Amino acid sequence: MTISLKIISLLYGAAIQLRLIAYKIGLLPVKSIPAYVVSVGNVTTGGTGKTPLVAMLAEWAGKSGYRVGILSRGYKGKRSHNSLIVSDGKRTLASVDEAGDEPFLLARKLPSVPVLISKKRYRIGHLALKLFGSQLLLLDDGYQHLSLHRDLNILLLDAKRQFGNKRLLPLGPLREPIDQIKRADLIIITRCTTEHCGDDLIDFLQRSFPGRPILRSGHFPDQVIFPLARKAHPPCILSGRRVVAFAGLANPDEFLEMVKGLGARIVHFKAFPDHHRFTEDEIEELASRKRRSDSDLLLTTEKDWVRIDGRISVELDIGILTIKVRILSEGDTLFEMIRRGILTCGVNLNEGQVQI
Repeated sequence: MTISLKIISLLYGAAIQLRLIAYKIGLLPVKSIPAYVVSVGNVTTGGTGKTPLVAMLAEWAGKSGYRVGILSRGYKGKRSHNSLIVSDGKRTLASVDEAGDEPFLLARKLPSVPVLISKKRYRIGHLALKLFGSQLLLLDDGYQHLSLHRDLNILLLDAKRQFGNKRLLPLGPLREPIDQIKRADLIIITRCTTEHCGDDLIDFLQRSFPGRPILRSGHFPDQVIFPLARKAHPPCILSGRRVVAFAGLANPDEFLEMVKGLGARIVHFKAFPDHHRFTEDEIEELASRKRRSDSDLLLTTEKDWVRIDGRISVELDIGILTIKVRILSEGDTLFEMIRRGILTCGVNLNEGQVQI
């Protein structure tokens, strides 16, 4: 098995290098869109916090008066067409099954922001300009999407997991070689905590890729929402409560540690695969465990809730712990780079919808 994985990893690495060379020498074209394009991505598999950061940037852009659109590839969505408008900035137009959980979650969290998905971001980028007059386009998970020119390439690296064993898929977590960090214009060390603050990672980046701004960010609990009761509480409500928790994330243990850090008493925790499609039996089993253990609360994440809401008939008021991303150091650097970029790239700030 190990030999097979090594061979697959070598072949994968060779394919990545050929693809990079093809773009470098122009065999594969890089297309541009007349908007300011910001890509948020990583060089590893698993959750580094791309989607929460995209949501934060979209909220900032809206408050700053920019017309923003989000472009995603819609991982594990079942759309029947090559492109799909998940939200037009007024209402959600697609189901979670069609769009995939992360674009659907962005559409719900950001009701005034258009969200579009396609494997070809150039196509939906033009659609966002034509229909919504977007001045700022955010590529969710766009670091490897080399066919679209980006004005600002943001790379996220997890403070704790970093590069794992530093091997390419499937032997390790790397989606491409570490030296491709050189494509980044700005690097954000995510999920920083007191224990894992990323100092060693920053030292490595400053030595190996000098001249790039490096910021730190953290994920923080925001609210505990009870969607069926339509109530929201500060996260301190979990302190001392007996909780049955579950999550289908790339890194479910981080959700567990956050819940523990809020003072909850974890009676049972169930981890599911990332993007897991829950069945009614699975939710009923968790609800039954809550009842049998006389726990106070069944708790999950926003991303998991969108895969449950409306699809499972169990009348159970599950609690949702929402999170927010906060830039911990030199946060103005990021926003100022985007402001300057929008002004210098010639985006028209006055016109509304654009005809392509």
